[in-house]
Amino acid sequence: MNFSVTNLNPLLMQTERFYTRFSQAAEEVVDARILLGIHFRSADVEARRLGNRIAHWTFQKFLRPLPASE
Repeated sequence: MNFSVTNLNPLLMQTERFYTRFSQAAEEVVDARILLGIHFRSADVEARRLGNRIAHWTFQKFLRPLPASE
C-alpha cells in the first residue's frame, strides 16, 4: 500500500515522506528515536514485535468479517 506522510513544519527541508509499506514508516520511526537519543534500538525493536503480536491477536479475535446481509 503506497502512502505519504506530510509534516507542516516550515523549517524542515523534506516535508513529505513516501512509503510503500507500513513497516517502512515504522522502521524510520525507530531510527529517528534512536538518532535523537530517546531510546535504545533493542527497546524499539521489542516494542514493534509486541505491537505486531497485539495487532495479530486483535485481527484474529475482534476484527472479524461481518456476516453477509440478506
